[in-house]
Amino acid sequence: MAWIVRLVSVEADGTEHSTDVVQISRPDTLADLASLGLTLAESKQLLAGVQQEIVAAQARLHAALRPECRDCGTPCRMKDYRQHEIATLFGQVTVRLPRFHCAGCGSAEAGVDWPPRVRSTPELDRLRAQLSVLLTYRTAADLLGQMFPVDAGLDPESLRRHTFKVAETSPMRSATETPASASAEAVTVTLDATF
Repeated sequence: MAWIVRLVSVEADGTEHSTDVVQISRPDTLADLASLGLTLAESKQLLAGVQQEIVAAQARLHAALRPECRDCGTPCRMKDYRQHEIATLFGQVTVRLPRFHCAGCGSAEAGVDWPPRVRSTPELDRLRAQLSVLLTYRTAADLLGQMFPVDAGLDPESLRRHTFKVAETSPMRSATETPASASAEAVTVTLDATF
């Protein structure tokens, strides 16, 4: 038995576009319990395929927006396209974004509301940071690689850098002030068996 997972997008005017994301084959019997449902590899492939198609559709709609020049205010013309690699929780995606050129004053515009120098989504950054707080960097990277189709930044050192970057951008909670004169007679440090 075979299944085809098809993604259908519906435009604002009601037109529909469909794309086949993945084809899954399974035996007709349940003699082998390992063939029941999706495998982890198939689910990763499915999530990555759906993510790529949705991002491509969003990028096409975003490319239709034409910015006005910051200097002279005239509408810009499209100059060319640039590829941007973005790491998401469901795989690495390529976003094809336009660059614009102002015919009036000759200045260049990067696009409409695209954040500069972004390499990963906030959702992936938060999950990396949360796992890095709970586990060692190496274990967190292994867990991300096994559970999700994440294929960018699985190096423990990269994970550490991402964690510190998220910590710097997160709002600080007010810490409890301890008086400077308070001193402890003894300091006790406890380590668990992992360390």
